[in-house]
Amino acid sequence: MFRGASAPVIPLHYLIAIPPIKFTIKKLTSQFKIRVANLPPTHLLRTITTFNPAADWHLSTNPETALTRLLPLHSPFFTFPSHPSQSKWVHPQVRDNTVFPINPATKEYTRSLINLPEHNSYSIFIRVLTVPSPPFAAGFIVRKGARLVHSSTAVAPTRIGALLQALLQSLTYASFFNEIHIFLPDRSISGSIFSTSKHPFLFLSRALIDQMILFLSAHPLHNIFLHRYSVKWAGLPGKTVFQELTERAQHNVFPLPPHSLLRPKDVLLQDLQEEYIQTIRTGHIWQSITMPDGRPPPFIQGALSRKDRRTFAAAIQLTSRHAFHKWYSDHMRRGADDNNICPCSDPTPSSPPGSPRSDTSGFNHLMAEFLATHSPPPSPRDTLPRHQRQRPRPRRQIFYNTIEHVLLTCPLHSSPRRRIFGVRPSLDFIFGTFEGGSQLGAFQRATNRLLRPLPPRPDPP
Repeated sequence: MFRGASAPVIPLHYLIAIPPIKFTIKKLTSQFKIRVANLPPTHLLRTITTFNPAADWHLSTNPETALTRLLPLHSPFFTFPSHPSQSKWVHPQVRDNTVFPINPATKEYTRSLINLPEHNSYSIFIRVLTVPSPPFAAGFIVRKGARLVHSSTAVAPTRIGALLQALLQSLTYASFFNEIHIFLPDRSISGSIFSTSKHPFLFLSRALIDQMILFLSAHPLHNIFLHRYSVKWAGLPGKTVFQELTERAQHNVFPLPPHSLLRPKDVLLQDLQEEYIQTIRTGHIWQSITMPDGRPPPFIQGALSRKDRRTFAAAIQLTSRHAFHKWYSDHMRRGADDNNICPCSDPTPSSPPGSPRSDTSGFNHLMAEFLATHSPPPSPRDTLPRHQRQRPRPRRQIFYNTIEHVLLTCPLHSSPRRRIFGVRPSLDFIFGTFEGGSQLGAFQRATNRLLRPLPPRPDPP
């Protein structure tokens, strides 16, 4: 698409949403660090730096290598997943009611448990707090009957992680007895609680299962029930408590999360946005670029919507001014003698010799004889010298093959321009919006302009 050193390299990264290689390498390195950190402690990549029988040096020297630089200093807790045949933990004294859809019957039953709890039963409510995220914050309250026992918050890089940590804190707060009713805001968290297969929250799931087993094994009459509720229900208990937890969490949670709490993909996007803010944006190509958000700008999305590779490539060439028009020929192809005059500037071509319109010699001869015998009296203008009698010929106006002329004013394309762009198109609209990018491709296909260079002009006679 581009050749030579004139290609706008930096704007192209933002235009087609492909990050620079320095950010891509940083993201891949972070992903590898996370992958190594989540490996079992007995994995060879985790032990080769401390125990390597094939090493030619003593391991006490601790030579610095690429692997030692990537290994984390403190690895997270690791839990081996269960056998594939035992991917979910079940217990006869645990009933998961979140698998049932919410209908009038289940809603009425859940609301009765919330509003009329038994005096010797425990209720745990968990919900996500409204704070700038990530990181995410979740709050919980523990009630015995209708009395509030405890409340607190948990913070984690992900939403499900925050909910699971809040549930774990609520179960480890005090010793429970009889039965526990756990109310969850959605059923996505219940799948992570009982899953013993490999997933990002396996360590928290194992800790929750161990805590439940500890409670259930204390007495055969102990039971755990999981229910699903909506935070939009009226009359929920602990509304003021959750508001206080939200206000407290808003002061404790980072307003801008540090890189350690972001995914490698989010870190890359944040670095790209910081570089975009610091970049000096001058040139026509920047009218098609917006703040990076992980997707191409609206102009490129509109050009891609036509699913035409030729017009999409031409759209990038036009917005970067590396296309077949006068500016590029004058600045990048000096001495190439490109034709930069629009075809609308050519006069009406004369009739070729031998055509009926060109064979008028007989008529001209008869007209000359008629004027010689029937000539009118000379006018005052005929008595003037010849150089004063000649009328000045109007100068032919030349229009150059520029992007502005072809898209906005060229009379050869008035009909498709009005049909595609409307009455008054503008370059800001064409190169800055989704509709403009799509309409530009339609205009190019309708007029076949700006897709290839103009043919060379014929030599003057």
